[in-house]
Amino acid sequence: MTCTQQHFERDVAQHQMTVIHDVGAHRHLMFREPGNSPYWFEILTWPGTLCIKGDMGTYVFSRLQDMFQFFRTDDRGDPKKIYINKGYWAEKLQAVDCDGYGRGSAERFSAEIFKRRVVERFRAYCSDREVDHAKRREMWEALREDVLETADEGDATPAFDSLMAFRDEDHPRLFEDCWEWHCKEYTFHFIWNLYAIAWAIRQYDAAKLAPQAEVAA
Repeated sequence: MTCTQQHFERDVAQHQMTVIHDVGAHRHLMFREPGNSPYWFEILTWPGTLCIKGDMGTYVFSRLQDMFQFFRTDDRGDPKKIYINKGYWAEKLQAVDCDGYGRGSAERFSAEIFKRRVVERFRAYCSDREVDHAKRREMWEALREDVLETADEGDATPAFDSLMAFRDEDHPRLFEDCWEWHCKEYTFHFIWNLYAIAWAIRQYDAAKLAPQAEVAA
């Protein structure tokens, strides 16, 4: 399951922003539904760093002197869409704590991606070498039982171990380079927090512009 903009917006539909500190690149903003704690989060920035922490974990990023400038995405066209750049933003991640005990990751092993890569390799290999139907079925049954079912445990190590251990006497090199495969996906919490950062900066910018709009009117 991945986090979508619609899911995120449901979670923060009643959130309000409280500005605790706002001096240059030094900011402390709190977002939560009044009287309730689910999905609360706060954003802290100081020169070169942004930290988002709360109900959905803690993530620290570093790139520009003012990290709001780095994450600001309101110039992309559609004002209703929250734009996030998962891959590029993940490169700037310095620390993650998803469970409150100093452990966590922005990515996790994906059994779905792993199994898709196995199936793609198997089909391409059999097609290129014109493996006959009977042999293909024999190999597939062994592969499904010995490898694909192992992937459902949700752990990369046994999944890849089972793949490396898989052998067919007639086709011993079927998965010889599988360790090079990237079979990870960004976690729900990480994507949720990326939406939270972009959304929070939008709320902050709107609040900054509000007094000017009132004066102009």
